[in-house]
This record gives sequence, structure tokens and C-alpha cells, in this order.
Amino acid sequence: MKKTFALILFVAFCASAQGAAEDISAVEDTSIVNIEQKNLLLSVVSWPFVNIIQPSVEFLIYPAIPPLLYMSRENLVEKGENLVTFGEKRQIMFYPTANAKVGSQASLGFAYWHSNVFLEDDRIHISPNLFVNADWSISVRYRKNKILGGPFYWGAGASYRADGDNWYRDMHGVRHSYSDSSIYTNSFSGFNFTGNWSLELDVALNFYRFDLPNLYEEPITDEVAFNRGYYRNYEAYPLTFSLLHNSLDVPYAATRGRKFSVSYSYVPVSRYNGTSDHNYHVVASRLVNYNLLGNRSYAMTVAESNANRERLKNLTFAEAIEMFNPINVREEVLDRRVLITQLKMRYMVEENEGKAPFTAMSKLGGNFPLRAYDDGFFTAPLVVGVSNEYRWPIDRYADALIFNEYGIYGENFGNLRLSNIKNSYGIGFRVRTPRFFVARFSLAFHGLHGITVILTTNPEFH
Repeated sequence: MKKTFALILFVAFCASAQGAAEDISAVEDTSIVNIEQKNLLLSVVSWPFVNIIQPSVEFLIYPAIPPLLYMSRENLVEKGENLVTFGEKRQIMFYPTANAKVGSQASLGFAYWHSNVFLEDDRIHISPNLFVNADWSISVRYRKNKILGGPFYWGAGASYRADGDNWYRDMHGVRHSYSDSSIYTNSFSGFNFTGNWSLELDVALNFYRFDLPNLYEEPITDEVAFNRGYYRNYEAYPLTFSLLHNSLDVPYAATRGRKFSVSYSYVPVSRYNGTSDHNYHVVASRLVNYNLLGNRSYAMTVAESNANRERLKNLTFAEAIEMFNPINVREEVLDRRVLITQLKMRYMVEENEGKAPFTAMSKLGGNFPLRAYDDGFFTAPLVVGVSNEYRWPIDRYADALIFNEYGIYGENFGNLRLSNIKNSYGIGFRVRTPRFFVARFSLAFHGLHGITVILTTNPEFH
């Protein structure tokens, strides 16, 4: 059983999240972060997590500890990295990808990363995916950094989707299914003007192809459907200006720093349904902040990891109960904690009320946040969300975590209702190195009404 579970995690490693190779040459192979002093306020805030919730979660995920330790003891992470990395300078990665979801959104595929493929400091990423119902998609991205040795960068991307049962949920909670054969293209350029700050301009051309309803759904025939672009073909030409900031210490085991972005988009839309009044504007922003709590390094050293592994290797059920008792939790474990907070907002404004296409709507769910719901489970012109995740290491390459998040949606800031506040929370663990994200597993809940099992190679807050 342990080997089977470890094999699953090993395969998940090969399916490292998109972007895993982007920082391969920029990050040292360590996640040791030393803190000189404690933040009193954060220590007070984290007290219930440290003394009540953290020991309880470790006890709940106890069945997963032996296979995680087996994976670490047999060096499957390092072996997996060597297996999927090629080239004299380890500039090529080729690995399978997987995403376990309920229904037709589960997929298998592969990813191909290549750095310095055409020019120095450039990279290309190609990723096709096959879904369980025979739908498929493919994406290609290219980026060139340090143009002429300076702070400028440029990139382009394209993706295609052949999806016979894509879906959208309107503001009234009604789900509509449709066929989707859309093509998305974009080109961007920017420059780092100071420190970790950069400005970026993105120009896109999206070919939306929704001319057929899903075969198993009743077509929508009212005027709203026609105005919103259901079963119509049209193009959109987003023009986006962005201010970006990234000061994380490492990409996938970050313990301090923040990511920030704010953008404005003007989106002209081509003529459909006999009119050309479907243009809209979008303002979006996101802040992700990492705080390392305690006065020790977050990541375990090799010696500490080995000692902890031996201690847990033959752990009995009774010993687990005793060890995870808050009174007996070791101080060196309590001094390794990370608190992550994400604030996210997207606001769409129509030039003509009721005329923007349904693809313009903001989506709440998944990691936007609300992990207990599907991506885009709630849609509206305005969505706002906040996530909090409390994380601590249980092995050199594994973290345990708990999260709690809230989201709200509405027509505008003056029309936000308490009944539209949604919540999800849960527990889980993640496997990662400082440079690569391997996989994460979570149990996510929304109220007392449902549970979602998450097993994915996509990182949170990415």
C-alpha cells in the first residue's frame, strides 16, 4: 500500500505544475530560511493553530505519513527530477501530466519545457491534454527574457480547446452546457523597472466558437442567450496593462515575500446577434502574502528530516495520539510555520448593460478562491475573495496544511449581498521542492453540505 501510494505521488511529480521549470535556473537547491526574531502579533494570531488545529490535522493525515516517508526515504523526488530532465545543462524537461477531477474534466497529457531553445534566456512550453470523454486541448507558450541584455522581455502564446461539454453557470445558478472549439492567442511585452516590479502590455486575439449547444442539453432560445453570446461565434481583442511585483524567496516552497498584480483591460468584441455593442472593461487585482512564523528555519535539513523519518517510520496508532497531543508537540516543529493570505478581485463593466458576452463574466471557485467548488461555480460581473492557508513541514519535501477562504459575488460594489458570501475550508498536504511543485492533496468542505477531494499537480496561489 505504501509503495502504491508513493508511486502515485511519483507520477504526480512527473506531472509538475505548469511553470515548474520557469525558475529552474534562478533558484538555489535550498529552502532554508532563517528568522532572527518573532513577530508578536503573528504569534498571537497563530496560537490556536499551533496548540489546537495543527496537532489535530497531523493526527487526521496520519495514514498518509508512511507513504510520504517512503517516498522521501527512497529519494523518489530526486530520482523523478533526474528521470524527466535532459540536456547538458538540464535545460529540457519532458513529463506526463494528470489532473484528477470528478466527471469529464479529468485529464492526462504531457508537458515539454525547453530553456535556451532559440536564444539565450528564452524558454518554450508545450502541453497537450486528453480528457476522459475524448475532448482535448493544447497550449504553447514562449518567452524571451533580457532582450539585448536589458530589463525588457517578450512572449507569446496560443491554445486550442475541443470541448463538447463545456459549461457556464449564470448569476441565478443555472448551468448551461455548450460545445467549445475556441482558439486563444496573445502576445505580451514588458520591462522590470525597479527591484521586483515590472510593467507589462498584453495584446490578445480570441476566437470564440460556441455555435452548437451540447448534444444532451436543451438549447437556450431567449433574448438573454442571444445577447450574452450563447451558441454564437465571435472574436474578442483584449488589450491589457499590468503592474506586477514578485518578491517570493523561492517559487514553490515560499516562506516570505509577496506577489502583487493589478491590471486594466479594454476588450472590444466583434459583431454578433446583429449588433456590435458588446464591448466591456475589466479591472483585476491580486495580492498573495507569505509570513514565516517562529524563530527557526522553515525547511528541515537533511539530518533533521532523516531523524524525523526514523521517529515516524514505525509509529503506532497509540504513539501517534500521544505525539500529536498539543502538550507534547516539539518546540522545533512549532517554530516552523507559514501563514499565506491571498486577496483577489475582478470587476467587469459593460459598455451596454446586458450586452457583454458570458465569457466576460468574473468567476468565483477553485483557487479564486473556494477550493470546495468547481472553477467558475459562481459567476457575476464582480467577484472578491480572500484565502488563508496555514502550512508547516512534516518532511523535507512535504507540508501539511489547513485553509479557510471566503468569496462574494454581485453586480457591482453597491449590490453585494450577505447571501452571496460563500465559504470553503479544508485540510491536506503538498509535496514540493524549492524549484518544483510535485502534487497536492486536499479535502475541501463548503458548510456541512458537501466535500471535494482534490488531487492535482497544479500549485495553489500560482
